[in-house]
Amino acid sequence: MKRWLMDILACPASDCRSELNLEVYTSHNLETEDEVVEEIDEALIRCPKCGRWYPVIDGIACMLPDDLRKEGKQYREETAFLEKWKENIPTDILKNGIPFGLTEQ
Repeated sequence: MKRWLMDILACPASDCRSELNLEVYTSHNLETEDEVVEEIDEALIRCPKCGRWYPVIDGIACMLPDDLRKEGKQYREETAFLEKWKENIPTDILKNGIPFGLTEQ
């Protein structure tokens, strides 16, 4: 994910649409002919208004609606993300995250 995407992304929750915050855990630089661009590999996107969180996994911002994040492969991948980065992720997300946290398992 390119960092500049944060300038155009908004919380996808229909009752929110707030600007988002980004906490980068891993990234790497891509060199082009004109510039060096940061490519974000793993990160946490947070909405300060509604409290939802969205992971960036393998460079992809996972910003699906809540109901699609609570089951199946997406749920397993996002839970693995929380486990992997639990030392970096704020406690409020781990305990009471929207749409889920680690303690709900």
